[in-house]
Amino acid sequence: MIWTMVPIALTLFAADRPESPPPVGTRVAEFTLVEPSTKKPWALAENARDAKAVVIVFTATGCPVCTAYLPRLKELSKQYAEDKVVWVAVASHAADDSDTVATFATVAQLPFPILKDDGTAIADKLRVDRVPSVVVLDASRTVRYAGRIDDQFSPGVFKAKVGTAELADALTAVLGNTEVKVAHAPAAGCRLTRERVVPKQTGAVTYHKDIAPIIQSRCQECHRPGEAGPFPLMSYKDAKSWSGMIREVVADDVMPPWHADATQGHFKNDRRLSTAEKSKLMTWIDDGSPEGDAADAPPLRKYVEGWRLGREPDEVLRMEKAIQVPAHGIVPYEYILVGTTFTEDKWLSAIEVRPEQRAVVHHIIAFLLPPDTNLLTIFGPEFGRHMLGAYVPGDQPIIAGPGQARRIPKGSRILFEIHYTPNGRAVTDRSSIGLCYAKEPPPTELFALSAMNAKFRIPPGADNHEVKSVHVFPKAATLLSVTPHMHVRGKAFRYETVTKDGKRETILNVPKYDFNWQASYDFAKPVTVPAGTRLECTAWYDNSANNPFNPDPKKTIRFGNMTSDEMMIGFALYHDAK
Repeated sequence: MIWTMVPIALTLFAADRPESPPPVGTRVAEFTLVEPSTKKPWALAENARDAKAVVIVFTATGCPVCTAYLPRLKELSKQYAEDKVVWVAVASHAADDSDTVATFATVAQLPFPILKDDGTAIADKLRVDRVPSVVVLDASRTVRYAGRIDDQFSPGVFKAKVGTAELADALTAVLGNTEVKVAHAPAAGCRLTRERVVPKQTGAVTYHKDIAPIIQSRCQECHRPGEAGPFPLMSYKDAKSWSGMIREVVADDVMPPWHADATQGHFKNDRRLSTAEKSKLMTWIDDGSPEGDAADAPPLRKYVEGWRLGREPDEVLRMEKAIQVPAHGIVPYEYILVGTTFTEDKWLSAIEVRPEQRAVVHHIIAFLLPPDTNLLTIFGPEFGRHMLGAYVPGDQPIIAGPGQARRIPKGSRILFEIHYTPNGRAVTDRSSIGLCYAKEPPPTELFALSAMNAKFRIPPGADNHEVKSVHVFPKAATLLSVTPHMHVRGKAFRYETVTKDGKRETILNVPKYDFNWQASYDFAKPVTVPAGTRLECTAWYDNSANNPFNPDPKKTIRFGNMTSDEMMIGFALYHDAK
């Protein structure tokens, strides 16, 4: 890994300052904050005068963990509606101004008010470092519980089932006048950014001169309005507001997301920060995030609104019908035709699949249905050759190199496979695909393949179960990119090429697979293999209780479409060797 040479001090931001001790046992006499949606003050003493319990929920509009917990908070407030429990949310994050909080209140539709903290004044008073956090007060307004809501959601970990229920347990105990057995469980959400008191800013690293170019090149592709990032990083204010969380995820190698262990330069789409870039970010944040001179800022990076292709697509095809996604429950995979039948051969030079309702779309796979094929005929051992593109967390549009393109035969249709994950708000989705065409047949035709194993069985409790798959190239081929695919029990994945004379080479190794970030890995130098070469894929699975994503460690796991099942597929994009 390239970051092993970073000074050890840079890897310890999680302990930048100790998490504050919970204020359990202290009395909260009063606070008054404004509710931005009504522009009226809300006072604790007045609103909690006859309450048996008060729940204060600290939240942030741009934190995905806070968003994930909105349905749970609605459920709990409804569950205790008859018990004289007062609920109130407090937005303490630096990125949340009054207008943002008011808009969030309308979208979130919580059945209780959302207040705007005065900086982090109330968060400081109640020693809140991360959101979401909850503080439970009894009738005397004494803190009886402080910490997380439960254990289901945290950054990068969205469990299928709840394992603990600290907030509900604390409320039940307070209402029953009994001891709260777990008075504190550390929150595991997004870190609040606080103003740093820096004795003397060196000014050696400033936002406009040093940090803006890094954020433009490494972050803004996702962290801009309408894209996958949960909050934008388009300005100095954005970056400073989220600087605490930025430092943590950069120091822990969580962001930018990248999971291959090859040296930098092996893959042309490697997102990792260089040692120098990482050091600049840390220095800037530790120095109080100085803005510097706006004259030093690089030109604003220009984006085509709504697309990551770098230009407007030549044609946009939408789903034939809209899908009503419910607020709750498990939605079976949807298979929806897109656009109409192609009336002539087309050559695709770029493809981007774009969800309309990104918040509830886990993934979309776009399949090519050539003439005389249907849904059943494409799902054979080589179904990967029918894949045109996909929307999955962490992936990029497919953009072919000069003189390269995929062929769409006359008479073909495009079919979407869509996995919806309801998030507490019913929506209507009609996703689309953007297509860029080559003006004439290119010299090089691109093909897709899938090295797949659908016959495996993962025993209950197995923590390192191995599964293999193979594809043999009948002709010499040049590999352009590879994409490993597993579900939530996926642990590691490796691609190797083995020539007929036994020469073995690892072309991709992912030692820590992450279902939340399913990336394609584009070779900086394409890998050419002779005829008869075997592309061997090896996957490892953790079906034990130690896997926080595992919905059922007692179950034998087989191949299947749903996230609770598993898959073992090694996708690849290639062309015939010249």
